[in-house]
Amino acid sequence: MFLKKIFKFPFVILMIAILVYMFGDLIPLAAKQIIYSISLTIKDIIVIVLPLLIFSFVLFGMANFDNESPKIILLLIGLVCISNFCGFWVSYIITAPILKNNLITISTIQAQEKLQPGFSTDFLHMFMIKNANMYALIAGITIGLACLVCKKNIRPLSEKLNHYANFILKKIILPLLPILISGFIIQMYHEKTLTAIAMEYGKLLIYISTLTYCYMFIMLFILSGFNIRSMISKFRNLLPGISIGFFSMSSAAAIPSTIDAVQKNIKNENIGRFVVPASANMHLLGDCFVLPVIALALMVSFGKEIPSISQYLTFSLMGVMAKFSAAGIPGGSAIILQPILAGVFGFDKEMCGAVLTIYMLFDSVATSANVFGHGIFAEFFNSVLSFIKRGKSK
Repeated sequence: MFLKKIFKFPFVILMIAILVYMFGDLIPLAAKQIIYSISLTIKDIIVIVLPLLIFSFVLFGMANFDNESPKIILLLIGLVCISNFCGFWVSYIITAPILKNNLITISTIQAQEKLQPGFSTDFLHMFMIKNANMYALIAGITIGLACLVCKKNIRPLSEKLNHYANFILKKIILPLLPILISGFIIQMYHEKTLTAIAMEYGKLLIYISTLTYCYMFIMLFILSGFNIRSMISKFRNLLPGISIGFFSMSSAAAIPSTIDAVQKNIKNENIGRFVVPASANMHLLGDCFVLPVIALALMVSFGKEIPSISQYLTFSLMGVMAKFSAAGIPGGSAIILQPILAGVFGFDKEMCGAVLTIYMLFDSVATSANVFGHGIFAEFFNSVLSFIKRGKSK
């Protein structure tokens, strides 16, 4: 029992990180490149398999929601908008006064030496389809609704697909995650990414991380019934997915682990398997903090005024809508928000480029926060759905 507790995922990752940062200089460059390539390979395989998992889980969820499926989808979209909107505004309300006192500034950062892969993983890219996760999500919802309208019983099929998806998730993907993370820890050590960010953007990084995670812990505390032990337990379950998001900078790679954590937290397999993959691409709560703070800090640094409430309202509403078209690529959220920043706040090409550059440097924090947000949103969705059902039963 003791060893089982010791070798849980967060401890393993912590030990790997400590060992790499203590003895990283002793690892030959060729070995670093090979380990990094293995991590990239595992990540690519997860990306290839993920659409199949998403389709299976969403279809299973639709089959088990039965006649309530259309209402469930509308509820999901509405709650995604509310959560993203709240994130935008909390970041503005707290950050604007701080920036007016010039407590946060933006500087430049020097490029670091990149760690090159030891072998190419390009051959796996031929199996990748652009926006495959979104297609899988749409397909699962469409087939589920079509069968509901035609009164076709798809539960046996959905249960079989769900069985295979769970086998892939728990028996193949989850055991490979420590290996996945190891390569990215080595990459960060070699490129000195964390050191460079701490030196140049330390104050901004600490502020964004503190603001984002404090908000999420408060939300998780509320959703845990104001029970600290319950909140800590739920966060512990989400920590593997958050770690994956931080080190791999891929929220998609963290979806399997997040689904597993949500199932433990809310004791409802259907909610976890449906809500997490269905909302992962459009509920990006971490970005709702990271991007606005970077943008506002840049405005002050470039001599612009902090946007008014009406200006920011326009930005936040457009930003919420833009989340539904977020590209599943590094920096995708920053890219889709650039036209909004230019149109509402008057950002020029230089400022838009600076937003994207700084965001990419902070991608680890943003992605880990997005993953944390996925787990919190599943709790939020489950609480609202339970409240609605209790109201109907009275």
